[in-house]
Amino acid sequence: MKKLLLITLLLTTFIQTQASDIQDSTQLSNSKVYKFFTSPKYIISPFAFYMPETNLVIGAGIKHFYDFGSENDSLTRVSNIAASVQYSLNGQFLIRSHYDLFSNHEKYYVTGYLGYSRFPMTFYGIGNNIDMEKHESVSFDYLRFDNLTYRKVGQHSFAGLGWRYMKMFNVKMKENGMLSSNEVAGNYGSTVSGINISYLLDSRDNILTPSKGVFAQLTYSIHSKTTASSHAFNRWQFDARYFIKPFKKREDVLAFQGYGFLSSGDVPFNELAQMGGDMIMRGYFQGSFRDKNLLALQAEYRLQVLKRWGVVGFAGTGGISDAMGKFDLGNTKPSYGGGLRFKINRKENVNLRMDYGFGNGQQNIYFFIAEAF
Repeated sequence: MKKLLLITLLLTTFIQTQASDIQDSTQLSNSKVYKFFTSPKYIISPFAFYMPETNLVIGAGIKHFYDFGSENDSLTRVSNIAASVQYSLNGQFLIRSHYDLFSNHEKYYVTGYLGYSRFPMTFYGIGNNIDMEKHESVSFDYLRFDNLTYRKVGQHSFAGLGWRYMKMFNVKMKENGMLSSNEVAGNYGSTVSGINISYLLDSRDNILTPSKGVFAQLTYSIHSKTTASSHAFNRWQFDARYFIKPFKKREDVLAFQGYGFLSSGDVPFNELAQMGGDMIMRGYFQGSFRDKNLLALQAEYRLQVLKRWGVVGFAGTGGISDAMGKFDLGNTKPSYGGGLRFKINRKENVNLRMDYGFGNGQQNIYFFIAEAF
């Protein structure tokens, strides 16, 4: 099933990519409708994937690229806005949009996420001492708005302020199960509302597929009754990445990332740090390990094989704890794997990625547009 879905995904993306390279040479190509669907500024594609929690998922997405820089401005990076809708055979639904917008000369940078979902998640428990054989399904409706507006304060550096709002409701869980039986904050729902204060250093050459530069982001979030949050807690997040091309005459990329999620206070269930997923510690099911704090390191080598095709290898390590003073290196876990890359938009240098990751007793496959970090 997974092989068939991968072939379908690559074929539909390939067809769309080839259409985007067609030159306007007929009367049809002069129409606005034709240009909208074939412009290299857009990526429009159906997709399908399979996960045990959702069964077969089908959907469609669009990503639009725009350059807000002036005619003689070659330093302003390309902005992008993405939106997608997906539906599973289990009746689950998700709609979301993500954006990264750079103003002229990058004086301002706006980034954010807006979405609604009703998807189940698998709950294994909280902390390191869990039994992977014991788990249960929990479903809920989830609204999310997360925004940061940055102002340039130096070369490649920005100071930002924003707001985040998350609402978890209509929670359905196993009666007398692990989640309902334990005193977990926010297990029956929560409203998280708070202020984001952030500093960003970003010299990457491309947001979606970087090949050189540095990305370092530090964000402090404050949640309290004053900010209309049902739970009072604070958290720090830092994300540091470094990209280099090890060979001058090749397009290969060596990438490194250090990630931290540190929180304190009355942290609700759905705001705990989660290990795993398509970005941090690939190979682990997202949320298979969760707690108030998470630290992770990972590296990736991206080998360019042909003009459109590439292969990658990645490895990482990470761990969780309920307090930073209790963080134990003996509880860190490995993550490793490899994958394929297919360049679906050569002008904007955007990749479709397929990764297969492994962890301690777990393995997962991922299909996404743009790199994990």
